[in-house]
Amino acid sequence: MECKKLIVEGIHLSLKGYSPEKSFDSAFKLYPCGNRREQYEEFLAYLKKYICLKGIYPGYEISEVLEKADDNCYLSFSLPNWIYSRLFALLGKEGIKGLFKRKRWIRINTLKVDINSVKTSLLTQGISLLPTEFSFLFEVDKRVSYTDQFKGGLVIPQDKSSVIAVSFLDPREGERILEIGSAPGVKTSLIQQITRNRSYVIAIDISEKRIRTQKELMILWGVENVDLIVADGLHLPIRKVDKVFIDAPCSNSGTLNVDPSVLLRIEKKDILRLFSIQKAILRETQRLKTKVVYTTCSLFPEEGEKVVEEFEDYLVPIKNCGHEGYRKSRVWLRVFRTYPHIDESEGFFIAKLDFSSIPQA
Repeated sequence: MECKKLIVEGIHLSLKGYSPEKSFDSAFKLYPCGNRREQYEEFLAYLKKYICLKGIYPGYEISEVLEKADDNCYLSFSLPNWIYSRLFALLGKEGIKGLFKRKRWIRINTLKVDINSVKTSLLTQGISLLPTEFSFLFEVDKRVSYTDQFKGGLVIPQDKSSVIAVSFLDPREGERILEIGSAPGVKTSLIQQITRNRSYVIAIDISEKRIRTQKELMILWGVENVDLIVADGLHLPIRKVDKVFIDAPCSNSGTLNVDPSVLLRIEKKDILRLFSIQKAILRETQRLKTKVVYTTCSLFPEEGEKVVEEFEDYLVPIKNCGHEGYRKSRVWLRVFRTYPHIDESEGFFIAKLDFSSIPQA
């Protein structure tokens, strides 16, 4: 293990609740060592191994646990009991073992550049690109955050599951679209990329800080016709739109292959609290009497199937071959899921609803 102090300090900060990026940045300032990009990848690998083994060696120091690590340790050994029992029943042994599987994708931002020119420039930098079913989305073998293309807003890292969620919204030019939980704006920018900045997006987020970040990114990415509003999805500041995209507040358990430290922060009471909030947001959205895409980055049915079961009369079935929901739900064949162990992506839940048939009061 190279740069041991850097890795140990980064894991120590992750245990305090910081994201992997913030933990690594702080640790790197204290213990600058080697190539920053390569060290970040090594840090993430050891963070995963630590989470895998910490339950086996209680009371051991971080450095002592890491000395026990090898490539054959499995996450299931140290999952909190309530998470392990929950996910094992849903995903089985192979699903648990594959929770850390992950591919990396980038979206070429056609609001600022054409696809072929960026492909050529990245290839010359030794970054391979594999095509997907989306013309602008490519699987890559390296991080791109060090490139001029990333810094200039020409390429945007975006998980394939996130792109799929926006594709189900099917945004069209001229539409008035409400996005709930918009910051930092990756999905907002995709909506406008698809419509060539010719739809109008009202993007709301409860965090003023995140909205400020989104404003900066919209400028960097060349995104136009977006109003950014600090607002709560439980009290919508709007009466009429053509479509709604809900990126609901959730446990983020579906991102553990990107941010393994999320497992250190999830508590059972959080799932129940979020379940109530998610249902309340959908009830609030009902009054707009329009088409809705509801999504969470969660592996738990309480944040997916269990939420939309209350609204199943309004569900629009999604073609989901190989991406069905959990079978114990009444709606499992009408919703869409991505799974880390199958898709090597983040774990997303996606549902489409149409409230336009609700009679006027």
